[in-house]
Amino acid sequence: MQPGSKTSGVGDAERGRSESNSDSGLAPGSRKGRSRSRRNALAESRNWLSEPRTTVLVVLGGVVLLGGGRKLLHAWKARKAVARLSEPDITPREIESVAQFGRSGLPELFRTFGEPPSASLRDAAGRAISVLWAHDQLIAEEEQALVRRGYTVEWIARRRYPRALRGEIPIRATYGLPFLLADGPGIKPADLEWSHRITGARRAALEEYSAWTPGAGNVDFTIVPSDFDTSGPHRLALQTRVRTRGLTDTWQIDLPHLPFSFEFDSRLEIRSLLALPDEHRAEMIARSIRLESQQLSSDDRSSFLALNQEMMIRNPAQVVIATPLPCDLAHQIFLEFDQVPGRFPAGLILLSGQGDSRSEASETPAAPRRFPIGPVEPIPREAIDQPGSRRLRVWLEPDPDRGWTDPDVRSIWPGIIETGWVNIEIVRR
Repeated sequence: MQPGSKTSGVGDAERGRSESNSDSGLAPGSRKGRSRSRRNALAESRNWLSEPRTTVLVVLGGVVLLGGGRKLLHAWKARKAVARLSEPDITPREIESVAQFGRSGLPELFRTFGEPPSASLRDAAGRAISVLWAHDQLIAEEEQALVRRGYTVEWIARRRYPRALRGEIPIRATYGLPFLLADGPGIKPADLEWSHRITGARRAALEEYSAWTPGAGNVDFTIVPSDFDTSGPHRLALQTRVRTRGLTDTWQIDLPHLPFSFEFDSRLEIRSLLALPDEHRAEMIARSIRLESQQLSSDDRSSFLALNQEMMIRNPAQVVIATPLPCDLAHQIFLEFDQVPGRFPAGLILLSGQGDSRSEASETPAAPRRFPIGPVEPIPREAIDQPGSRRLRVWLEPDPDRGWTDPDVRSIWPGIIETGWVNIEIVRR
């Protein structure tokens, strides 16, 4: 065996032992250093979590996450509600609920308002837009667009009248935004003021604009047949203007003129409104109409009906009618006093919407209708010259001329109706 090889082996062993010894000598200190550094790192991390700045950052981060989530949820609900507007089975309540999502559904609401499948859906869309208006989420042009599109006029009159009519013909026009509610969450009818005038009636007073009035508007006037020398057609026009009242945006606009045409027909007879008499309907009407004494009011206050300048009836009787009747009524009231000759005019009864079809379709009778007597054309003093208790009954005589003044009267009972006697009290003024 060579000496060099021994020397080399011993040296390697010594080097191994020395390295091992050195490693064993450094290991304890190294482990202590590493454990100390870990403790320092943990302490620093704990110190960082306990700092106020960290708490603020965590809170702000949570707020951002929660707020963003709520916004995303709100946007999702808004898209779902707006998409529902185009579905055919949507309900008015669902349309009105779209207002809670602000302007996101405004274009679709205007589309539904302009092209509604039904009147109820149109009104619901109008109310939803009015809620946005009340919350100041509309510009002035959008507010005016809602008013222009929602503006409606209803004329209450006939289209054709007999040329032979001589009495004044009453006509009514109502206008406004019918979808607005006085107790709703949106714009109220009282938030808008209206002014109007009527042209074509051949009355100078009607052609002047009326005073500004809040709420839905109506105009009542009469025309005189003799003022129109031709049969027509004649054209009436309602001209209105509207302005805001107590709202954020102040504006005033003129609305479209909505006309109404009527004519006089020389071939149309006044008595054409009278129905054909028959015994069966006569018995029904006789059973349905009675004269009834008026009860005292809850505060024991009496009411009075003037007969002339000296005499009055205390708590005058009323004509009570059980509806429906087989025919409409357009009858003048005449008073007859027991042992007093003559009958005395005392007002008019107009009752429309009656007819055989309605009588047959109605399973339960409606509540009785009550009609007051009066005003009474002055009765001669010599007819009733002393106060006291008397018996009274009324006669109802058909008046087709007056029936033409109500556009809903279609068929007037042609017979004279007589009620039973009731006791009344006559007193001096």
